Order: sequence, then C-alpha cells, then structure tokens
Amino acid sequence: MGRFLNINKQSLILITILILLLQIPSYFMLDYEREGILLYIFLIILIIVSLFLGTVTGLVFSLIYIFIIGSVLLYFNFTNSAIAISFTMPVQLFLVYGLMLIVLVLIAGRLQEIIIAQEKINQRLQEEVRNFVAVDVETGFDNNYRMGIAIKEEMMRVDRYGKSFTLILLQIDHLKDFNRLYGDKETKHLLQELAQTMDKAMRLTDKKFRYDTDRFAILLTETGGNSIDLVIDKLASKIKTHQLLSGKYVTLTFRTGYFVYEPRTVISFKEIVSRVESEMVSHEL
Repeated sequence: MGRFLNINKQSLILITILILLLQIPSYFMLDYEREGILLYIFLIILIIVSLFLGTVTGLVFSLIYIFIIGSVLLYFNFTNSAIAISFTMPVQLFLVYGLMLIVLVLIAGRLQEIIIAQEKINQRLQEEVRNFVAVDVETGFDNNYRMGIAIKEEMMRVDRYGKSFTLILLQIDHLKDFNRLYGDKETKHLLQELAQTMDKAMRLTDKKFRYDTDRFAILLTETGGNSIDLVIDKLASKIKTHQLLSGKYVTLTFRTGYFVYEPRTVISFKEIVSRVESEMVSHEL
C-alpha cells in the first residue's frame, strides 16, 4: 500500500511539472502567430505519443521531428528563398524549443512508466481482494474465482495420477421472478437452504461453488460418469420442495448438466463450463 501511495505521489508531481513546463513554450511562441501555434501543436502531439507509447518512441519521433523542422529553418535562414519570409523563428529560439520538447517527452515517458506500474499494482491488489473475498456470503460456497482454481488443479491431478472427476452444474429456474414475488429476505433464505441441503447430500470430499447469481457447481472428485444420474436424482429429491419463512411450500425447478473429465482430455476450464451450460436444458429435474 505504501508503494501504491508513493506511485500516486510521483504521478501527481510529474503531471504538475508537465503542466507548468508546457506554459513556457506557449508563452514565447505566441509572438510567432500561426508558425508558433503549429509548432506548439506538434509539441502536444509528441507528448501524447510519449504518454501512450513510452519514452523511447516519443524520443525517436521527437528527434526526427526536430531534425526535419531544424533543417527547414536552417535552409530558409541561409538562402534567399522568398518562402523564408514566413519562417520568422530564430534558430537559437528553436534550439530552446527543441530542448524543451525533449525534456517534456522524457517527463511524459516517465509518467507512462509510472501509470503502467500503477496498473500492475492495481491488478495485483484486485487479485488479492478476490482471494480474500472468495466465499459467497449467502451460501458459504466458494465463488467463481475459486471454482476456476479448484477445477484447474483437479484437471492437473487427474492428468498426472489418472482416474477422473465430474463437474455438475445446477441452475435455479426463475430466481429473479422468485425474488420479485417473495423479496430479498426469502431469496436469501432459499439460497441458504439450498446450500445446506447440498452440503448434506454431497460427500465431504466434494467441492461446492456458487459461480453465478442463480448457478451452482459441484465438483465430484474421483468420480466417473456411471453413478452421476443417481447423484442428480438424489439431489433433485431433496431440493425441489422449499419451505418459505412463512411456512408455505413452493416447488422449485432446476436445470442441470455434467461433464466427466478423463485423463489427458484436451479441453479448458471455460470450455467445460460452456459445454455443460449448453446441455443443461436436456437435464431438467
């Protein structure tokens, strides 16, 4: 956190310096009307290039630009060309302009490096937050982030040692309608009851996740596809009827599907979830 604050302080200081230094060329270039305005616009463009593409790219473009403009100015100053009348900026002043440009580009490039470093720190902090807040508050199940880690680890274990595992996905039908009809308190009670029922119905070694608002996942370790239909039927019989806080009973409907992972199956975690979700309609409880 201290490093994060230091980076923020550095970026604020550099932005302030950049804005203040930009006033210097704008001050002495106002005397050269369109010529000065054009050069100032190019200066702004090169600073923007440095902010987006970095110091090296900004310096390369700046040096090329200074070389071209400087060559043109020298040519018009040492020739009797009539066009030279429109180029009134002294070479000495252009040298100061070029020096200011290099300084501003270096500052902008450094600011870009700090912004990139800050983004990396933000990403790391977000990942740490995800690790801390990895449990769904309403159900006590792990969330989508932990689900991805657990399944990937199980895939590697199966690939190394053999056997298999099965992933069951379960979606509650019309959960939004239930919430609109009965309210947040009843919806929270429903989710808690479902979680407790799943806990009792599944083995202690099985892992359970709430990976979306209305979707649950159950990871059955060392389980093939032979007994999955029995597991789903057992689960269905326990969760299809729900008692409200008022004492009344409602019948819930679910959609479910499963995928059996065998050793060396060429598929990713996201593909597994996507495939099961596409088949969930054909597994209504």
